[in-house]
This record gives sequence, C-alpha cells and structure tokens, in this order.
Amino acid sequence: MTTMRALVFHGPKDFSVETLPVPRITEDEMLVKVRYAGICGTDNRIYQGTKKIAAPRITGHEFVGDIVELGKNVDGFAPEDRITVYPMIPCGTCYACRSGRKNICVNRTTIGYEIDGGFAQYVKIPSAAIKAGNVLKVPENVPDRVAAASEPVAAAYHGIKRCGIRRGQTVLIVGAGPIGLFHTQLARLQSPSKIIVSEPREEKRELALEMGATDVIDSAKENVLERVGELTGGAGVDVLIFDVGLPKVMESSLDYVKKGGTFLIFAGCPAGSRITIDPNIIHYKEINFTGSSASTPEIHAEVLSLLSSGKLRIDGLISGILPLDRWREGFEMKNQYVGVKVLINPWG
Repeated sequence: MTTMRALVFHGPKDFSVETLPVPRITEDEMLVKVRYAGICGTDNRIYQGTKKIAAPRITGHEFVGDIVELGKNVDGFAPEDRITVYPMIPCGTCYACRSGRKNICVNRTTIGYEIDGGFAQYVKIPSAAIKAGNVLKVPENVPDRVAAASEPVAAAYHGIKRCGIRRGQTVLIVGAGPIGLFHTQLARLQSPSKIIVSEPREEKRELALEMGATDVIDSAKENVLERVGELTGGAGVDVLIFDVGLPKVMESSLDYVKKGGTFLIFAGCPAGSRITIDPNIIHYKEINFTGSSASTPEIHAEVLSLLSSGKLRIDGLISGILPLDRWREGFEMKNQYVGVKVLINPWG
C-alpha cells in the first residue's frame, strides 16, 4: 500500500477525491485503515463555508477502522485492533485542561480540522492523540456503522451531563436531527417524567417517539409555547436542549423554560451569528443559560459501553452508507436535512 484515495477540502464547495500517498508514521504513531466515516453537521458547515479551516485538508472526524501499522513506542494496542478515535486533542496544560475541562482546551487541535481526518482509506493517528487516551478499542458486539457514529453520541452525552437532568423532570429538545435524537435516548436514561421533542419534519418526530420521547410538537404547524404550557401545567420545562443552529428560533425558545430551569445551547450556529433576548427573562426566572462543546475520551468510552450493553441503540439512525465518490450527495443530504446519519465507505 503506497497510495490511497481521500476526499480533500480546498475551499467552500471545493472538495475532490484524490489519490495521495499513504501517510507515513513515526515510532510514536499509528496508521488506521478506515472502515466507515460519518458525515457531521460541522463537515457540512466546512462544505458551505460557514466554518473556516485551513486548506488543503482531509476532513472527517468520526470514524472506525483497524490498526494496520503501529510505532514501536506505542503500548496497549496491536495491529488489527478495531478502534475509534475521539478527535479533539487537548494540550493538557492550559487553564481549561488544568481545571478538568479539557473538552474546551484553549489550544486544542482536532483530527479532521487541523489534522488530516477519516474521509480517506487510511488515517494517521498522531502521538498526542494516543498519549491523551483518545484512541479507544471498540467492543466486539458494537457494529462498525455504530462505532463510526459514536463520537457525536459522546458529544451529545456531554451535553446531557451539562444539563444535570434529574429523575421526574421535564425536558424539551428543540430539533430532531442526529444530535436531537441522540439527546432523546440519552435523556431517557436519566428517567425524566417527560421528554418533549419539537421538530417540523414528521418522519423525525416519529423517530423521536421511537427513541423515547413522550410527546412531540410539530413546530411548523403548532404553537410551541402553548403546547409546552399544556404539557407542563403552564410551568414550562425544567431543561431545554437547543439542537438547531438557528438563532431566530433560539430567541423564542427561552420562553419555554420554567423558573429555575436550564437552557442548554448545543448546536453550533454560523460564524458571526447574533441573538436578541430580554435579559430580564434570565434574571427574574433565574434561568441557567449555558452551552455544551465537544466531549472527552472518557465520555466517548462510556458511550461505547452503553452501546455494547444495549442501553443505547442508534442502529436505526444510520440513514445510508455511500462510497467516497458520492461524498457530495452525502453532504447535500446533511444540508437539506434528509435522513439522519450518513456514513462514507472509503473503499466502496
């Protein structure tokens, strides 16, 4: 193996499948043969030009594969191990890392953004990722397609932990894309009394019910504020998880939260986005208005364990697997909100 096929980013709407040399590794790195790589909303933002990264770059930060070459200084792994990688690599020394919040590391680098990623037949895993514990062995009973989608589930699980959902509380999830549906299942594990999902697309509302939602709201046709009031006895919800990158929708969603409740922003918005809200709502209702970004290898490992145990099932959320040459179709599916989770098979 001297060459490989890879999807290379050159600029917004400018990707191409190219033949490149297989990466060469040092004695502190590993080379992974990619089985599947997931298309993420952030990949689509890179494609659309609303997230900026340097070019050229092989993108793709969600993937599963087999170790095919291992540096002599790398311990704990062997060739043919099936692994996935938590892509964000912390520096370990900044104030965020020192305070135990390495998911928001000031100096972080990410596979698929600053480092070549998984939309390729082979990907090199840098020494820093290995030393930080980002390389995770996949349990035998977790299928490849599920393992490839496990990283965004880990990000969603970090959001759930940030919310602090307690037994018997009411939860509203705005948006039933992949993350919203992951949040629905993960919220269910916290035993709330209600999980309400607001979503304009019927097929995704149906999926939300399958994932554990107790109630769904058609946000295209129903008055969400009135429906939330009906479902919560007029109080509002204890926790709202905002899973759509639409600032205007965010502005109105604050009204759905009860006094003392939590509003979590999960979805990224286009760079430069602004919202206008009445600060008195936060002030007088004592709303905990917060965000969630990325995750950690430890949480990713928890997710793999949940998937292995059967407590969490995302098989039904894999909408399709496309060969590398059909990458544009997969990105446009994400852009048009078609399907849920689409994977790339670089060997197809």
